[in-house]
Amino acid sequence: MNIVIAGAGKVGFFLAKELMEDNEVTLIDSNEGTIKNLEESLDVLTIYGDVEDPNLYKNIQKDVDLFVAVTNSDEVNLLSSLIIDNIVDVKKKIVRLRNNFFINDNIKRKLNISTMITPAIDVAQNFKYLIDFPHISNIKTFEQTEALLLSIRAHDEFGDTSIYDFIHKYNNKIVVAGIERKSQFFVPDETEMIQPRDVIYFFLFPEAVNSIREKICDEVDNKPLKNCIIYGATQLGMEIAKVLAKKGLNIKLIDKSLENCQHANTTLKNSIEVIKSNYNNLDVVLDSFTGEIDLFVAATTDDEFNIIKCIEAKQKGVKKIVGIYNNNQYATLMRRLGIEVVRGEKMNAYFTILEKINSTKLVTQKAYCNGAGTVCLRKIYSASKLIDTKPFISDKLNKKGSFYVLRDEKFILYKDIGKLHEGDIIIAFMKKDDSKLITTWLKQNDSE
Repeated sequence: MNIVIAGAGKVGFFLAKELMEDNEVTLIDSNEGTIKNLEESLDVLTIYGDVEDPNLYKNIQKDVDLFVAVTNSDEVNLLSSLIIDNIVDVKKKIVRLRNNFFINDNIKRKLNISTMITPAIDVAQNFKYLIDFPHISNIKTFEQTEALLLSIRAHDEFGDTSIYDFIHKYNNKIVVAGIERKSQFFVPDETEMIQPRDVIYFFLFPEAVNSIREKICDEVDNKPLKNCIIYGATQLGMEIAKVLAKKGLNIKLIDKSLENCQHANTTLKNSIEVIKSNYNNLDVVLDSFTGEIDLFVAATTDDEFNIIKCIEAKQKGVKKIVGIYNNNQYATLMRRLGIEVVRGEKMNAYFTILEKINSTKLVTQKAYCNGAGTVCLRKIYSASKLIDTKPFISDKLNKKGSFYVLRDEKFILYKDIGKLHEGDIIIAFMKKDDSKLITTWLKQNDSE
């Protein structure tokens, strides 16, 4: 594909780096120093200039398959998507947005935008599940099914149990999608033994979650979460606060910047208590609550700071601790320290855009475990050419992933089915490095 990316910040850089191997990528930014540095590190065409300048796009000689606008300004992203459309033929456009005002179908339709992504809002929505299911993290939802992909850490005294023995106690209502063990991710077969401290990725229906965590976690506290501290009055921090407030939590949103606090008060319309603090006075904040602190969220853009504050909150006895990560290299470290991790705004934008690019109308692709794992789903609709067939999986392919069919809310190993039925969902779990081979197999007859 011919891909043009407007904005060479963290999101634009990582997207260009990931996409440049199989695509022609053009990266545009108004920072000359950034562009010069990228010329040395990426095999892409770089253009220095204002993405709002129509003359800039005249340097693009061919039609564009995909335009991605990921600058830090909603207005710039929207305007650049409009301008490029008038200069060259653009097939698809993905625009990152932060302001709720712009997120509506009228703007999307008038500007001919294929996809609007809202990373801060999307990340915050996951906190609804984190409140409903304590001790659970990294929850992902899917359009094709109500089943969830989530992770749980096995407690220190968990006895070695085979995946086969574990999941068959649940009448094929769950599967193990992956395991992270000693910082290494892999997709296990059913003979693999679950070990203490494993981070286990389950694909299951919501009604099974509480039963699973009672067996996996060392301590299950079913008391509702009540008091919450959020460090960082960022866009993400505010969105998280709004979601948790709707869940009935008593929240204090804290930031060391007076400007951030004032902005948060205005945005939230004083509906949530916002406190200016230098971040060093956690004891003072804890003492300001009546009762225990149930949830601590470090949502600043500084990963190292988030780690330190999560450790401090852990030492103070806070029940549930969540750290936002803005760089993949810190996510594994956070988990090793017993911190529940959630993608930050920029990391979520990066993964969401890649998922949109790699997915089709029939096949949904999502990343998990900080991008180390990939899950693909394909639903068999009434017009599918795969009905009453069973596409062959070679031994080589079969060893690179784990393949299931979801039928009547039960997970069946792909090798054990006869033929595919209407309504079946083929599910494949794999390591990221094997995703191209497996998704190619899964996308056969994708034009139906």
